[in-house]
Amino acid sequence: MLPLESRRDMKIYTFENRTIDIRAYSSAGGLFTALAEIVLNKGGVVYGASFDEDWSVVHRRIDNVADICHLRGSKYVFTDINGCFSQVCADLKDGRTVLFSGTPCQIAAVRKKFGYHENILLVEVVCHGAPKKEYWSLYLDELLKNQGKTQDEIASINFRDKTKGWKNYSVCVEFKGGSRFIQNHRDNLYIQAFVHDYTLREGCTKCPFKNPNSKADISMGDFWGIEALAPNIDNNLGTTIAIADTAKGESILDSIACRTYFSVEQVAQYNPAIVKSPSVPLDKPEFDTTVKAEGFHYAAAKFLKPVFDSRDRKMSFRNQLRSFIYRVYSFIKNR
Repeated sequence: MLPLESRRDMKIYTFENRTIDIRAYSSAGGLFTALAEIVLNKGGVVYGASFDEDWSVVHRRIDNVADICHLRGSKYVFTDINGCFSQVCADLKDGRTVLFSGTPCQIAAVRKKFGYHENILLVEVVCHGAPKKEYWSLYLDELLKNQGKTQDEIASINFRDKTKGWKNYSVCVEFKGGSRFIQNHRDNLYIQAFVHDYTLREGCTKCPFKNPNSKADISMGDFWGIEALAPNIDNNLGTTIAIADTAKGESILDSIACRTYFSVEQVAQYNPAIVKSPSVPLDKPEFDTTVKAEGFHYAAAKFLKPVFDSRDRKMSFRNQLRSFIYRVYSFIKNR
């Protein structure tokens, strides 16, 4: 890995889509949609993660702006991209521009296959790691059973519902007929098992493609830490942070995004996945054994109990402190 000093020349951008509905339904600021529109409006094609008819996550090719909605938004499940290579090859032979989005390891595989082809734009997500698809399948099956629903009744799934704000996002499963399951990410067992590294693929813990070793043209993710670094644009609607990894990426971002003077080190303080791989929990083998024996929800609740207990203690202390401050204020005010 290159020393930190070498990262300071990398161009960092922020982006907020001007179309408020696009931004609302995007995980962050809607940069992916803007990039996809540029490519599709010029007759190109776009590849990205989408749900299939069984609500598994797969990589899909689109050639119509109306279909961007299927690729929009984070999907915390690893996908197999091997089936895309022949399609990408055919698209490039036809002279079409290809935007391929994915995790850093997926982007590295595409770069290795096609090199720095003039008609290919590689866009990676800032990646904490990618859960194995088996965990998602188990979680969803158990959730549907608990809700008394079937897969056929699902209308949509959103890992990053922003109804209560970008920073306070929820997992939302909407069902035909209007009912829904919605749960804050801090309470959702699937999200918490993911962010605490229990469900990640083995290779995620030693990712060789963290910045500055990215093979993408553009790296994009949530602008976590916006309240400290850029409070003037912090409105909790979602903002994307983007890194220009190549001259091609820089040229495109210069035309649509806002260049900043932040360094990679600054933004990585709040989104360490830009430069750092996750660690394997010491009790992950026991977690996997419990998942097989007792199911996902039981295992996640058991192994995440210390996390939830610690958070509850902190919340209790904060609430007690607020109550004390209010009582002191009331006492002084009423003297």
